[in-house]
Formats: sequence, C-alpha cells, structure tokens
Amino acid sequence: MKKQYCDGIRRRDFLKAGALGSLGVSLAGLLRHEAAGAINSNDSGKNAIFIYLPGGQSHHDTWDMKPDSKDAMVRGEFEPIATSVPGTQVSELMPNLARQADNYAIIRSVCHTLAAHAPGQQYMRSGNPPNPSLEYPNHGSVVSKEHAAPVGIPPYVSLPIRRTNGGVETPGFLGVAYSSFAVSGDPNARDFSVRALTTPGGLTLKRIEKRIAFMEGLDTAFREVDLKSQQLDGMDQFYQQAYEILRSANARRAFDIQNENDKVREHYGRTPFGQSCLLARRLVEVGVRCVAIDFGSWDTHKQNFSTLKNRMLPPFDQGVAALLEDLKTRGLLENTVVWCTGEFGRTPKINDNAGRDHWARAMSMIMAGGGIKGGQVIGATDENAAEPVTHPYSPDDAAASFLHALGIDHKMEYHTPTGRPVLISRDGDPIPELFG
Repeated sequence: MKKQYCDGIRRRDFLKAGALGSLGVSLAGLLRHEAAGAINSNDSGKNAIFIYLPGGQSHHDTWDMKPDSKDAMVRGEFEPIATSVPGTQVSELMPNLARQADNYAIIRSVCHTLAAHAPGQQYMRSGNPPNPSLEYPNHGSVVSKEHAAPVGIPPYVSLPIRRTNGGVETPGFLGVAYSSFAVSGDPNARDFSVRALTTPGGLTLKRIEKRIAFMEGLDTAFREVDLKSQQLDGMDQFYQQAYEILRSANARRAFDIQNENDKVREHYGRTPFGQSCLLARRLVEVGVRCVAIDFGSWDTHKQNFSTLKNRMLPPFDQGVAALLEDLKTRGLLENTVVWCTGEFGRTPKINDNAGRDHWARAMSMIMAGGGIKGGQVIGATDENAAEPVTHPYSPDDAAASFLHALGIDHKMEYHTPTGRPVLISRDGDPIPELFG
C-alpha cells in the first residue's frame, strides 16, 4: 500500500534509475551531459548547497518570532535572542546561527497557496507550481546542467537524511542524465561508505574494465534497435564515464569523511545532519556543483515545541552555523550559494495536540553566499506572523534569486523531449534586497 501523508495526498511515483550490471545506470547517467558536450561556456564557477526541510519548519519558533503578541499561541514557548546583527532576533534554540547572522539573509515575507506537502515541495524544489502535464526539474538538476564538474566528480549529489512528507527529487523533463548521485546511509556512522564508490562483489577495477568493454559490445549490437528507455540509451559512453567516478581519487577522498579532523567533526555536531553539512563542504571543495541535503520531518502537528527543542533545532542550528562559518573561513562562501527552506510555514494557532498545522500564507527561509548580502532581514509579517505586510515573495522569486546568485539565467529557455519550450522559472524574479 502506498504511503499516505497527513494531508491525504499520495506521493507520486517517479521514475528512478536502477542498477544494471556491475555499475548503476543512475551513476552513469549523471554524466550524460558531458558526453553530449553540454558544458556551459557561461559557467560562473559557483556551487550550491540546498538544505531542504521537508514537512515545513515553523517560522514562528525560529526566524519570525512574535514576543510582543498578545496571543500566547503566537508567542509560543521559546524566547527570542539577539544575533550578531543589531536589531535582529531568532529563537533561543538557535544560538549558533544567531552568532552567524551576518553571513546570511532571512527572508520573512515568502508566501504561496499550496499548503499540502507534495505539491508544496514540488513548487519549492523547482520554482514552478506543479503542472499535471509537465514535470519540472528540481534546482540541483538545473545546476548540474549549467555548471560542469571536473572529470570523475559527480555534478549533483543528494544526501537524504530523512526525506519525508512526499519529498522527491526529480530531473523532470531534463531526463535521468541530470538526476542526483544519491548517497544513502548515515555519514556519522563508523562504517559509513558510499556504495557506488566501492567495487562490487570483490571485483577489481581491471575486471570492471573488461565488463565495460563487454557492455560496449552489447550496446553496439543493439544500436539499431529503437529503445525508448533513457536508462539504456548510449550505455557505452555513460558506463565509461561512471567508471571515471569509480576510480576518481578526488571523489574517494571527498566522501571519506572519516579522515576529517575530529575537532571539525565535533564542530558540525556528531549527528547525521551535522555530518551531512560537513560532507557538503567537502564535496563542493572538490568540484561538486550542487549538494542537496534533506533533513526532515518538520511536520509538527503534534508536540511542536518538544519536537523542535529535543530533536530538530539543535542539530539544525549546529550544522548550518558550522557550515556557514567553515565555508567563510576557507574562502568558499563567496562562490557557494546556500539556501535553506521548507515547503511552507506553520499556523499561528496551536492545535489540540500541542502542534502547529500547515500554513503557506507566510514562511521564512535563509540564503547566504555567492554574492548574497548577509546580515539583513527581508520582509515582515503581521502581528501573528500570518501574512506579509511588506512586498510578498513567492517560491518562484526565491528560485530565481538562487539561480541568479549562481550565475544562471532563470529566464533561460529549455525544451522538453517533445520540443516544448519551457522557462526555468517562468514567473519568478530575483529578490532585489538580496543583491543590493
């Protein structure tokens, strides 16, 4: 039985590249754009880290607190604290991020109308409202198409710590060539390893070379057959490129988090999320162009305050703050765009289960790096954090801002396999204050 989420919507079944032979087609397909010569001459050299919070983080209890509200439900149980930016406050449960406030911008006036997980996530991950006749690519797929990675380095890596509430990543009409290199497992575990970088079944690289040659022969034999599957198209070239990742010393070193300095690991927090943030920094250092981290679930219909206090906010605060500090110290923040968001906010009112429900009419997110002006708060909401009282920004605008910071034209026109022209983000425009 398919899983049904709290809003009654069943998650769509998306095509996922499976394993075929000794190397997965999903790994091989990651580099199809290189085989097709799709290296963009306008590559800005910038990288992206997209931290997604499936379920919808409560803006009332994090970024947009209302301590002066007459309504105790709106105020909530947490107190605000000062940050490194005078006049800006955040939740007391985010002391590390409070100290890093000069490195990121808080956007408080984001709103939309899709208060259900699956459509809300599709909207936020692609910058386009869901369309039943067209599947839009997520941001990481767009980045991997426009920004080429070094040989042997996957351009787009996803770290799904807890992907919940209908969360999916899809390359949409771009095809599986732009799917992410998904890394499962807990990077905080002692035995953490990346399966795709381990030779399967005790095979040596020399034996894998022979298998690749065999597959090339099969591909040649069937070249005249009209195979519609994207996963089988041109396997000879793509397996060879997958092999380049398999034997890449740089890729192996980047994923080998066990060799990281213990003090650095402790600074990020010895949690799955904290170590994923550290791994993201290691990956962009070697040329991965987009790292996506899913950290959920923030769907706090029950026990909102205890869940945030005991489970969600401490690792989130430590991991993101350490990431921003580390990127800046290493001179990487200028060329790395960090975006942290969920699909919507939570209700001003507390329900009978001590939780907050879905609320898309107001939400908060943060952006940093890549020329984005940190140390500011953009937009404001009313006394209940229920609606923007300043210019409202949409997920389309947030996506356009993210792409703009990466040097990607959000109005660029792509074409679907049927030739249909599609803009990357049709209705969005960069948020001016981010680049002022």
